[in-house]
Amino acid sequence: MPLYTVSSHQALNEQQKQQLVNGITDIHCNITQAPAMFVQVVFSFNVPLDSAKNVHMLGSIRHGRSDDIKEKLMDEFRALFSEVLAVEKQSAEVVLIDIPASWVIEGGEILPEPGEEEAWMKRLNLN
Repeated sequence: MPLYTVSSHQALNEQQKQQLVNGITDIHCNITQAPAMFVQVVFSFNVPLDSAKNVHMLGSIRHGRSDDIKEKLMDEFRALFSEVLAVEKQSAEVVLIDIPASWVIEGGEILPEPGEEEAWMKRLNLN
């Protein structure tokens, strides 16, 4: 958690995928302060998208993020897609869905609420 699913008309090459994984992880962690180990990115291609869209990303993020944080995430993700895939920002669609932390298990443990990661990781000896 978070789980980001990136869908596109055409397959992305390995370099593009790696740039997107790194960028999505960096953006998410820099804005939310969540640990990088939580970020998961999945790719799907040959997806029929609206003709005005080149890429679509659905992000399931932990509930509790402010509207400001969500807006920053979406803006930076669109800029990332524009840069890596050489597409217009308007053709990159980003949708975020809030998921309660209690609905997600990571490493056999229910995820902490946003802002409680440090204590959770310390309790599990992950830092």
